[in-house]
Amino acid sequence: MKGLSCNSGLLCKYSTEEAINVLAEHGYQGIDISLEIAPPFLPMPPPHMSPDDNASTRRRVRKAAEQAGITIVALNAHNNLIHSVPETRQANLEFVKGALQLASDLEVQCVVAGSGMKEFYGWESLYWEWIVYALRELVSDADRLGISLAVEAGGLPGILVHNLSRMQRLLEYEGLESLGVLFDPSHYYIRGDDVPEAFKALSRRVAHVHAKDAKGYVEDYAFPPLGMGEIDFEALVSAMVACNYTGYISVEYEAFAWGYEMEPTQVLSQGKILLDGIISAAARQPIQQSR
Repeated sequence: MKGLSCNSGLLCKYSTEEAINVLAEHGYQGIDISLEIAPPFLPMPPPHMSPDDNASTRRRVRKAAEQAGITIVALNAHNNLIHSVPETRQANLEFVKGALQLASDLEVQCVVAGSGMKEFYGWESLYWEWIVYALRELVSDADRLGISLAVEAGGLPGILVHNLSRMQRLLEYEGLESLGVLFDPSHYYIRGDDVPEAFKALSRRVAHVHAKDAKGYVEDYAFPPLGMGEIDFEALVSAMVACNYTGYISVEYEAFAWGYEMEPTQVLSQGKILLDGIISAAARQPIQQSR
């Protein structure tokens, strides 16, 4: 594995450059920069960058990362690609296209998108038509730019791709052969999937991994601080090692939405200690290759 990253939403009180330096000071190797203006929880942390950022801003952020020795691992660009209003749906598609160009300018290898939220009752086949259409366009742009577009399953009620079987269905569509997966164990857990087995099933397409804990199930759940939930991260990391995962693991902190008050630096320190220990222990175990 290449190292530890962190979703910049945790560091929303800092500027982008300050967030990069904070991560370097805490021994992280990467940052996932949030572009998202409407994450599905409250309070909403403001994004650190936008597809509308000018060339000067792009150069400044890239230089800050280079000077700090921090890799910009991914850009998070979730929005609703299956919105019921055609004009909004198209605007959301253009937003992710802009994120792909931003990633190219920043030399970022991965852009993360979501499948979107269903907003009305009706034939679900319509939502699948919309998401496949959008992702085919985005994959075409990503391939041209040499970037990995990765879709994240979302376990929350109403999200179209919310578990292992739904993700596998999406990956089988023609024209999405180069589509990657952002593997966030918390979403698979609250939907009842076996987390290590879900990773193994998707491992050939996993482009990036989030470290986010969870407890409960889809109608009654929480995303507590890392190590305070019910996910077996030792088993997950062992599966990652067995599957030869060579990317980053990114701490993603959304526990504030469930009333957990922790300083960002405390989250960074505790997350690093926990993950470093688990990764080191997994590396010492005899490797059993996953089939």
